[in-house]
Amino acid sequence: MPGGFLNRHRAERLMAEQGIDALVLAQPETITYATGAFPGVAAYWRRAGAAFVVVPADSAAPLVAIVGDLQAQSFASQSGIADVRSHRIWVETGQFDPVHDSPDDVALALGRNDLLIGKPERQPRPAQFSLETALSQLRDVLAERGLLAARIGLELGFVAAADFPLFKELLPDVRWADSTRLIEQLRAVKAPTEIERLRQAAELSAAGVSDLMRAIRPGMDAGAMTAVWRDAVLAEAGRRKLPPPDSTWAYIAVGGDGFVPGGKARTGDVVKIDAGCVIGGYSSDGGRTSVIGRATPNQRQVYDALRAAFELGFAELRPWVPLAAVYRSVSQSMWNAGFTTYCRGHFGHGVGSSIWSEEWPFISAKSTAAAEPGMVLAFETPYYIAGIGGFIIEDQLLVTETGIEVMAPSSRDLIEID
Repeated sequence: MPGGFLNRHRAERLMAEQGIDALVLAQPETITYATGAFPGVAAYWRRAGAAFVVVPADSAAPLVAIVGDLQAQSFASQSGIADVRSHRIWVETGQFDPVHDSPDDVALALGRNDLLIGKPERQPRPAQFSLETALSQLRDVLAERGLLAARIGLELGFVAAADFPLFKELLPDVRWADSTRLIEQLRAVKAPTEIERLRQAAELSAAGVSDLMRAIRPGMDAGAMTAVWRDAVLAEAGRRKLPPPDSTWAYIAVGGDGFVPGGKARTGDVVKIDAGCVIGGYSSDGGRTSVIGRATPNQRQVYDALRAAFELGFAELRPWVPLAAVYRSVSQSMWNAGFTTYCRGHFGHGVGSSIWSEEWPFISAKSTAAAEPGMVLAFETPYYIAGIGGFIIEDQLLVTETGIEVMAPSSRDLIEID
């Protein structure tokens, strides 16, 4: 069975609803999500064709992968996919057996071994990889499975406009459909292992924020605060006997307009902390706000309005509630508090293994999604005000069958630092 987190039965249902006969996965993050395997160094170019995975609509039909030759063997091992085909990328490798190959002529030994596995002579490799070659292999796969004239879902949100004409030229009878949203729907509902990674990342980040709040002093700048937070995260991982996160990120703003880092903290400054840890490629996202000294009436007015709006939206956010309804409630709360021009584009988003900390679905005015059990969402009410500072309340939430779980709970009070 393939590795990864792709729910084939859910995929089959969504493809049936949209009249799609198969998916061709091209985005590196999607391929890793679906298979549990690294799609190869060619994927770092972030162009379609470095790797493909074909997902038939029939959940019983096996997946097929096409990857660069450097990683073909390891991809097959990691993914469990039996049919892994490869195309040449720029990296040259060789095989030499010190026991059986004569050391007198290494070139002869390498050439003989290469010919045995079908490597050509005097044919330069591509500078990166060949999209045409990868598409030719994809054509073979689709032909073998009777899909050359089928309706195939492709991540057109990822495929470059400059590359798509070659898809149509080499596969002229395929009816391409944009599967970007379908794949977002698949990835939005997390498997237990994904949830555990996100929970662990959120807990480590929250522990770091808690330690940072106790350590903030006048004279510290955003860089120094980030270092304190990161050290605290690593210390917490050590206390739990966990490996350190893959990476960490923090957007800390001191005074100023609340979005840029600002200068050294002074009494009266608002400190906005938006931070996350990455574990197994999955990034948490959470945020809290503090003020050096006592909050001014203006700061308190802004924060109290954001807190009331957050609590109202949080109370409404339940399984199968439309995210647009939550957005309307949060917005209306802010408008009722007098902030009638506060019109933030979204009040949260999915979290997972995208290339940064925000992914579909979004808690926005035009969202068509509902809070579905298994989703992990970052719910937030931020506001960045030049002359007052930056404010954020953000919790990472798990949608369960019966309600909402805060994955790393902590006080939502405005922290006043003496």
